[in-house]
Amino acid sequence: MTTTLRVKVGERWYTVEISDPTVDPIVALVDGEEVQVHIARADRFAKPEPAAVPDPTPVAPAPPPPTPAVPPAPAAAPAAASAGPIKQFKSPMPGVILSVSVQVGDQVVTGDEICVLEAMKMQQILRADWSGIVTKVHVGAGQQVLDGDPIVDL
Repeated sequence: MTTTLRVKVGERWYTVEISDPTVDPIVALVDGEEVQVHIARADRFAKPEPAAVPDPTPVAPAPPPPTPAVPPAPAAAPAAASAGPIKQFKSPMPGVILSVSVQVGDQVVTGDEICVLEAMKMQQILRADWSGIVTKVHVGAGQQVLDGDPIVDL
């Protein structure tokens, strides 16, 4: 049985698939790349005893560092009329949207299902090519789209 997890490291989300968590090392697929992972319980590692520290000898405080001259702030650039989406996921072909798997505010990771598109009597699962947060959904179930029509903004 395979377990699929979404793991956030720093600011980046990863899709991790683990087949058997009882073996060591665990073989995991991280965004499609095989990685070996060793996991140990935290209580297996003893905390080191703090070393005895001799009393510090008083030292005169150092003088404060000189303050560097601050350059003037650059002039603000004029705001764009419309910032627009960071990335726009578009339809790769004409067809009918059967279902939409995301909504505004969802975190999308590369490979996540965005929607199902029926084209030429075949169902195509459209997956994200990059990670991001959904800011706008342009389509709904039953809606016809043309090649290049926007589906979601990330």
